[in-house]
Amino acid sequence: MIDFEAELEKFQPSLEIERAEDAIYGNNTTDVTDLLQTILSANRGEADATKEWVEEK
Repeated sequence: MIDFEAELEKFQPSLEIERAEDAIYGNNTTDVTDLLQTILSANRGEADATKEWVEEK
C-alpha cells in the first residue's frame, strides 16, 4: 500500500516545469484572437484599433 503522506513529504517541484511556466506566462506574443479583435475594432472605427501588435522574436 502507498503511504501518500510520506510521498508528499518527499515531493520536490521540478525546475524544468518552473522554467516552462515562466516562459509560457511571460510570453507577450499576439495570438489569433488578439489579431481578430484588432481587425474588427478597426472596421468599426473604435479607438483601441490603433494598439500595436506584439510580434514574436
